[in-house]
Amino acid sequence: MSAANLVGLILAVLIALLLAAALVFPERF
Repeated sequence: MSAANLVGLILAVLIALLLAAALVFPERF
């Protein structure tokens, strides 16, 4: 796995966590 693939994977996970948090805690966003 290349560095670019790793960075993209990490960004995808962070975005997924943000979306999940926005759904679980809508009053904080």
